[in-house]
Formats: sequence, C-alpha cells, structure tokens
Amino acid sequence: MGIKKSIIFCFLFQQFFSFSQNQIKDSIQLEEVIVSVTKIKDSLLNIPFSVSIKKTSNFQKSAQQFNLSEYIEDVPGLFISNDNNYAQDARISIRGFGSRANFGIRGIKLIVDGIPETTPDGQTQIDNLNLELIKNIEIIRGAGSSLYGNSSAGVIKIQTLNEITNNFYKIGYSFGSNQKSKKQFFIGLKNNQISYTVYFGQTKSEGFRDFSGFKNNNFNLSLFNKVNSSTKYGLSFNYVNSPFAMDAGGLTLEEVEKDREQARARNIDYDTQESINHLKVKGNFEKRFNKKITFSNYLFYSNRKFEGKIPVRNGGAIDLDRNYWGVGASLMFKNKQTTQIGFDIGNQKDKRKRFINDQGIIGENILDQKEKFLNYGIYIINSFDINFFTINSGIRYDKNKVSLDDNYLADGNSSDKIIINSTNPSLGINFKPNKFFRLFTNISSSFETPTLNEFGSSPIGTGFNKVLKSQKSKSFEFGFSTKLNSNLKFDLVYFNTSTKDEVLPYEDSNFPNQTFYNNAGATKRNGLEFSSNYRLNDFFKFNTSISIGEYLFDDFKINGNDYSGNKIPGIPDRIKIFEISYINKSNLLIKLRLKNVGKIFANNSNSVLIDNFNLLNLKISKDINYKKIILSPFLIVNNILGSHYYDNIRINAFGGRFYEPGPKSTIFGGVKINL
Repeated sequence: MGIKKSIIFCFLFQQFFSFSQNQIKDSIQLEEVIVSVTKIKDSLLNIPFSVSIKKTSNFQKSAQQFNLSEYIEDVPGLFISNDNNYAQDARISIRGFGSRANFGIRGIKLIVDGIPETTPDGQTQIDNLNLELIKNIEIIRGAGSSLYGNSSAGVIKIQTLNEITNNFYKIGYSFGSNQKSKKQFFIGLKNNQISYTVYFGQTKSEGFRDFSGFKNNNFNLSLFNKVNSSTKYGLSFNYVNSPFAMDAGGLTLEEVEKDREQARARNIDYDTQESINHLKVKGNFEKRFNKKITFSNYLFYSNRKFEGKIPVRNGGAIDLDRNYWGVGASLMFKNKQTTQIGFDIGNQKDKRKRFINDQGIIGENILDQKEKFLNYGIYIINSFDINFFTINSGIRYDKNKVSLDDNYLADGNSSDKIIINSTNPSLGINFKPNKFFRLFTNISSSFETPTLNEFGSSPIGTGFNKVLKSQKSKSFEFGFSTKLNSNLKFDLVYFNTSTKDEVLPYEDSNFPNQTFYNNAGATKRNGLEFSSNYRLNDFFKFNTSISIGEYLFDDFKINGNDYSGNKIPGIPDRIKIFEISYINKSNLLIKLRLKNVGKIFANNSNSVLIDNFNLLNLKISKDINYKKIILSPFLIVNNILGSHYYDNIRINAFGGRFYEPGPKSTIFGGVKINL
C-alpha cells in the first residue's frame, strides 16, 4: 500500500474511531500560544507539525520594514535571497522548495488575514505586502497541500493589525545608505465595536549596484467589526504603485572581481526594469452559531498591471494585466473531536502581450494571449485527543484547469488546455506527557503545478510547454520540543522529502537571456532543524537557529547529461544564526546577530560552487516617553565586517552570469513616533 493510500485509510479509520474517545488535554499550558495556520486552532504544544511563530509588536519599532526577511530569516529551514533586487522580489525557500523562483515566490503559500496572496498557479509577489501592519507570522515548515492545495511545500500566514483597542497615530521617517528612505503614516481609530486603520507608506532606494533603484507607494484601508461575541467581519482595500524597479542583472565572476557595484551592460542597454499598479479588495466573515458550530468565509478581488523589460529583443517588452478573484468557506464542528470541512475557488486570468525591445524602445507586438488558471479545492481536516496524544489528519482534492487563448495568429494558433488533478492527505501524531515536553511525527504529500509564466516559457516561442509536468512530493517529519527550565527551551526536527518531476530553471544557448523550465526525474531532501532560546537574566537573551540539509538529484538525466547524485542548485547546505540581545528597564535594546550561510551550487552539474559567507548585523533602539508621546529612535548597521557575498544566485544562468553581489556595510536609522 502506497503512502498516499495509507494516509487516506488512516484518515477514514480516524473518523469512526475518534467518536468513542474522551477528549483529554493537559489543563496546564506552558505557553498558551494559539496557532491558526493549521486551520483548526489549537495550542502550539498540541500540533503535530513543525510550526514557527513570530510576534512582531515590539520588533516593528526598530525594523527597517523593507524586506520580509527582517521578520523571518531566523526561522530554521528557511532561506531568503534576492533582498536587494526589487524588480525580481525576494526569493524564499523552505527546505529547498521555492529556490527555483526566477522572480517572486514559488512553491510557498502566502496567506494574509486568512486570504491567499498566492495566485492559483502558485506565484506570489510581495511588493503589495504592508510590512508595517504585521502583527504576527505563523509558518508551516513542511508540506501543506492537504490544507492549502497547490504550491504549499511551506505556508506563511500573516496576521495584520486590524482589531485595535485604542486610538493611535503613528508617523515615521528613516533613511540610510544608498539613498534608502522610508516615510510612513499609520492611524487607528476605535468606535464602539468597529476598528478603522489607515496606512500610507513610501519606500525608495538608489540601490547598492548601478541601475538597481526602486520606488514603492503603498496605501491600505481596513475596517474590522466585532458585531458581538459570536460574529465578526473585516473589509480591506490595498493599492500599490511602484513606478520603477530596475534590474541590474547577473554578472560573471570576472565582472564581479572588477566592480561589484556595476550593472550588467546589456541590462542597461535594454532598460531592464518594471512598473506595477496593484489593487486588492477583500473581506472575511465569521459566525459562531453555538459552542459546537462555526462558519467562516472570505472573498477577494485583485488586479495587477505590470509593464516590464528584460534584456531580450524578441519579446523583451512585457505587458501583463492580471485579474484574480477567489472565494472560500468552511464549517467547523467541535464535539469529542474537531472537524473542519471547506472549499476554495480561485480564478486567475492573465492578459499577456510581448513586444520587441529595441534597446529600451518598445516596438511591434509579437505575442498576444489570454492565460487562465481556475482552481477548485475541497478539504476535510480533523483533530482529536486520546489521553496524552493529539491526532491530526486531513485530505484535500484539487482540480486545476489551465487554458491559453491565442489572439496573435500570425504564427499560427497556439491555443491549448491542460487539466491537473491532485489528492493530498496528511496524518500527524503529537505526544505531550506533560507541560514541558512534546514529541511529534507526521507524513504528508504535496504538489506544485508550473505557473502560467513557466508553462508559457516555451523554447518554441508561443503556446504552452506541455512537456512540463507538475512536481509531487512525499514528506516525513519527526521532532520534539522541550523546556528544561523557565529560561531555556529548544526544538529539534528531522525531515525527509522525496519529489518526482521537480521543476527547475535553465537557460538555453539558442535563446540567450531567457529562462525556461524542465523537470528533474526525482529529488530527495533530508535534514535537521534546531532552534533554541535562552534567557541568561533580566537583561540578556540568546537565540540560535541551525539548519543542516542535504538536497540531491536522486535521478536526473537530460540532454545526454546525468546529474544523479548532484546537489540541487540554489540551496545552501547549512544556515546558522546566533543572536544576543540586551534590553534594560528603560527599553534600551542592543541586538547583535551573526548569520552564516553555507556553500551553494549555482548549476545542475555542480561545476560552480559559491563559498559560504558570514553577515554580522547590529541593531540599537530605545523608547523615549514624553507625556503621551513615545519616540522610538533606532539605528541598524548591516554587514559590519564588510563581507563580500552574493545577494542572489541565478541558477543555471547561461554564460556564467550567476552572480548578483550583495551590499557592503550599510547604515540605516530613523525615528518612529506613537501619538
């Protein structure tokens, strides 16, 4: 019996078995941290999955608020690169999934206030994410397709500050190296049960490298109404205008050694950059009918207009108009077990045009097509307790309809359709004999379709690359958490994942400067993740995060090359983070963080190896109270040692253009005022 059939059998068996059990939980909780990213809310100590939680209320006062990595880079198993190329967005990978992203985030599901930011085809851009509004972040570090469907090899759920208790007015201004600056204005108003928040922020920089500047204007308006103890709803409107974000491109090693700050000459010649207008309207509703039944749903609409240029003449100017809407609902039943039944529908329509890019001048239209990705997903998840055990199970079925309507018929009709179905179960067991210790294990499966962009990146020029398959994974986890005393706690997790038909990027010598995608036969990942927190006394605290992994091509033969046994490119073999922080009674904070990133291979053949590097960062902040005003000045010094490192590695880049150098030592500071 295969792993998927075994999990489904266990899930069905659980439904009958659990009704005869008594619900018994440890009445004394060490930390009553409630987790919602697993959909059934429960204490973190009862969840049989590797979940990380980041609370940001104090962190926000001294954050740059430029990159999501500031908030989550110390989560074990997680690696973020490309923080300084705002035309490509940050590249986030969890246990190696997501490392292939040519731009934006792939393979990782992003949820904000219960509503997906990730499109049905698995793409996520975060230029419209309001970092300043983040209240807390929950991360599933393993497969989440039984909960969220496509592209959920990891899940990042963000909760923003939408429900407030008191009126507030916050303003902030900060600036630093490379003409980096941030202006922000944030208001919160409380009227009986209704909370209103209004935010406006402007972020811009000239960039560390030549031709790498960007500008982003972000506006957000939210309303949250807690009608009564059993009913609540929220509404939100977000608009982003990014008039320019330049792409300095990848360099060869010789170019890096000559001048780390230079841009690739071809990127300048072809005026490689992008501009974005993005809006999103969303709402959610929750009604608790009684102690046993709760209904919740969400609805949203998003429109994204993108204009960009890449360093290619034929089709190097891109015009994309994306409309994306979604709806979902669920029913929660609580008795001797907790069961949630729900559905999600997502509909993505991309109107894509390509034009001649005549060294920055837009020429004739050579491609005009409508791409559609429609997803239907239904799921059921369950949790129940037997003495010291909590057992979670879930199963989800997804149907994806992908289609292309060709409106440019000069080169023939490339219209096409693809249907992709997938069923993904999960089963987890958590053992908690007391309030100081938990032991858990789980098995699950996940899937990831190619995105519309990846399907459309075809060497034949038009239509879908139908040879490209969806990748499917099977995962196993085993871990434990313990608190030895009131000042020391740590977590250790082992993971093992096998994947078929992993999607990887490559560049073809026949089509230079363009990215295509193919499938590896099979890959495997396994590793250890360790994190600890130690409070020495009332002033000093130490945090540690260590990730050690092996990411291999298990079976990969293509174009006469055998890469079996090689390391998957773009993933470091280890990441170590050590942090010491000091805070006194007058709220003076001094934090020093050392990050060590291990070796990374840049290509499938493993002929190009990127050495490990260290980054040492310093943060100083202090709260100053004056009457009813709180001033929070802060100073951040990144890369104190001036290490030479690469902010991004372009995987399998043609012509040796793998390298995007990271900035040397930078200084950034400012003040935030809470009125």
